[in-house]
Amino acid sequence: MYVSHDALADAMYVSFHLPEGGDSHADPIDSGRIRCIDKAGNVYAYEFLFVSTGVSFEGIDTEDATRIREVIRTAIAALEPLTAA
Repeated sequence: MYVSHDALADAMYVSFHLPEGGDSHADPIDSGRIRCIDKAGNVYAYEFLFVSTGVSFEGIDTEDATRIREVIRTAIAALEPLTAA
């Protein structure tokens, strides 16, 4: 699994695995969430926009939502604490 956060774009990308057979298409859930589909027809990633306002899991498969929450928790836990100089 892979997570990427772009603070300037206010976006986050979460990938479960490489796309089987390559990328097929993006399936917009709404204006702030996109499902990435591979050529085998599987969801392999999600892109979330406007993440500073939060991430909604409404309309996302329950198993996928659980996996996304876990990868976000893991990524946050891996961050090194910032110290003021």
